[in-house]
Amino acid sequence: MYNSIYPAYIKPYQGIQQKPITKKEEDEKSSQSSRQAERESRQENQHSNGANYFPNGEKVAIDYTRRRIGIEQVLSDFRNTANAIGAPDEIKAEVSSYLSLIENQAQKENPNAQIIQANLKSASQILDEYITNTLKKPSKVVENWVDALFLQQIDYKAEVKALPEAEEAETPMPQSEIAEDESALEHNQTAVNMPTADEIYIPSDPQLKRMFIQAKKYSQINQKEKALESFQRVMEYAQDIGDDKACAIIHYEQGRIYDDFDEVEEALYNYDRAAQASSDYNIKAKSHMYMGRIYDDYVRLTPAVEHYCAAVSFSGESDNLKLQSQALANLAQIHAEKYDTENALMFMDLSDITADETKDAKTKTIISAKNAKNSRKIDQNARAMKYYALASKGYSDIGDSENLAKNYLEAAKIMLTYGNKAKAKKLLSKAYAAVVNTDNPALKYEIMQQSSLV
Repeated sequence: MYNSIYPAYIKPYQGIQQKPITKKEEDEKSSQSSRQAERESRQENQHSNGANYFPNGEKVAIDYTRRRIGIEQVLSDFRNTANAIGAPDEIKAEVSSYLSLIENQAQKENPNAQIIQANLKSASQILDEYITNTLKKPSKVVENWVDALFLQQIDYKAEVKALPEAEEAETPMPQSEIAEDESALEHNQTAVNMPTADEIYIPSDPQLKRMFIQAKKYSQINQKEKALESFQRVMEYAQDIGDDKACAIIHYEQGRIYDDFDEVEEALYNYDRAAQASSDYNIKAKSHMYMGRIYDDYVRLTPAVEHYCAAVSFSGESDNLKLQSQALANLAQIHAEKYDTENALMFMDLSDITADETKDAKTKTIISAKNAKNSRKIDQNARAMKYYALASKGYSDIGDSENLAKNYLEAAKIMLTYGNKAKAKKLLSKAYAAVVNTDNPALKYEIMQQSSLV
C-alpha cells in the first residue's frame, strides 16, 4: 500500500532532527520465550527481504522498498481517496465508471497504458472539481498526484494474486463498533469500566473477559511486564477458543504498551497485526494512526503519510470524525514541513471541515491550535492568527489554562515579527494571566522574557 493524494515513493524529508530510538531490552521473561523466537524469525525474514531500517539500524515492521506499483493498488487508493475527501455517492459513481473501464483494460493481455492514463486523469479531474467546489478554491491536488504517479513504474496488467502485506491492512472488512475507553488509560485509573455492547466488542467467554480486564488494569498503571505477560496469556486463550476479534484487539493493546515505552519495532508489528486482523474499522483507523505517528516522529515521512491516509479512510468508514480530523491535520503538518503550501492548505481546510462536523469543542480547539502551527511553517501568519483566535476561545471555554497561555504566547511572537508591540503586549498580558493558574514555571519565565522585549 502506498499513500493516497501523495506522490508515491518520495524520499523522506530530512529537515527535522531525528530523535534517538530506545533499543529493545534483551531480557525477556521465560513465559514469553515462544514469542521472542517468533520475533527473531520475523526479523530474519525482514532482513532477507530488504526491509527498511530506522536511523539506529533497527528494522521496521513493514517493507516499503518496493518500486513497482500494481494497477490494483492504484485503483484501491483512488477509491480510498474518494472516501477520504467525503465525496458523495454520485461523485463516487462517476469516478467508479472510469475506474471500471480501467479494470476492463487491465484484464487484457496487453493493456493500453494511454487509455488507462486518460481514464485516471478524467477521474482525478472529477475529484478535484468536487474539492474545488467544497473548499471554494481551485484544486488540482488529485490530478497532480496522478501526474506524479505516471512517473513511477506501473504494472498496467492486473494480476490475480493476493495483495502484499501493506495493502491487506486496508482491505475493508465487516464493521463492528470499536475499541477501548482511552480516557481511562490516559488518567491511569485502576478500574476498568467495560462499555456497553453497542460501544465495544465484549468477549462472550467470561474467562476471556476477566483475563482481558486484568491485563488492561496492569497496562493502565504502567506495569509493563505484567501487562504484556497477561495479554500474552489472554492471546493464547483467545486463540484456543477461536476468538479472532479478541486477538486483533489484544495486538492493538500490546502495540500501545510498546509504543508508550518507545519500543517502536514491536509497537509497529502489533499495530500492523491489529490493522490486518481486525474486522473493526475503528481499530484499523487507530492502528494506522499510531503507526503514522511513529514514522512521523522518526522522519520517515513516506510511510507516515501512507498510514495517516489509511487512518483517514478507515475513520471515515467508522464515523470517527475526531480521529479523522487529527489525521488530516497531521497530513497538513507534513506538507507544511516540506513547504508544500498547496497541499498543506488543502489538508488544513479538510481538517477544519471535519472537526466542525464533530460538534466537539475540544476537538475543534486542538485542530485550530495545530493548524495555527502549520500555517506559521508556510509563512501564512495572517491565517495563523485566525487559528490562534479560535484556539484561544476554545481553550478558554474548556478551561485549559496552560494551552491558553501557550496559544497567546505564540500569537504574541507573530505580532512582534510584524513590529506590532502594542498588540504583542496585550497578548502577553493575557498569556501571563492564564499561566498563573498553572504549575509551569518554565512557561511563566518564557512569557516574562518575551514581555521584556516589548
